Amino acid sequence: MAKKIWIVYKAETMSAPGWEERQLMPRGGLTDILWENWSWEENPILPQPGDRTRDYDNLSDSGNGVTHGKDGDWIVTSVHQFSSFDSDLRIVLCYCSFQPITSDWEALQRGESVNQMLATVEQY
Repeated sequence: MAKKIWIVYKAETMSAPGWEERQLMPRGGLTDILWENWSWEENPILPQPGDRTRDYDNLSDSGNGVTHGKDGDWIVTSVHQFSSFDSDLRIVLCYCSFQPITSDWEALQRGESVNQMLATVEQY
């Protein structure tokens, strides 16, 4: 059975580069959280020390979806896992250090749109 896994990437210190821009909403308090995502996979591949975060953007229309990705400036330095005793929730904390690199944007492969997938299902 798949577990719900909350993966949180955090800066090693609150004063790490970019601290002025990392705010929690709606109150705007500062945070050391860089990025987070959820996984519901049966056998997830969890981050490991040495992995880089990824940056995503739409190069032709910023803020309107994602078209490209590249390796980010943060490297995972340690990973800590926590499991709930009474639910299927697991939390993975990934501490990261700022180690900037120059990387090229790569176009992302797009799957079919929702309408195309539904049309295929309706044929059967």
